[in-house]
Amino acid sequence: MKYAVVGTSHFGYEAVQTLLKQDPNAEIHLYEAGAESSFMG
Repeated sequence: MKYAVVGTSHFGYEAVQTLLKQDPNAEIHLYEAGAESSFMG
């Protein structure tokens, strides 16, 4: 399944980790408004 996560704060990081635990074959796209990620740097 495909997922989009908006924001790379702690919440975004945890969302990705949870999605991967539930669906190891997930296609995940991360989106951040800033030029650099705020958490996963």
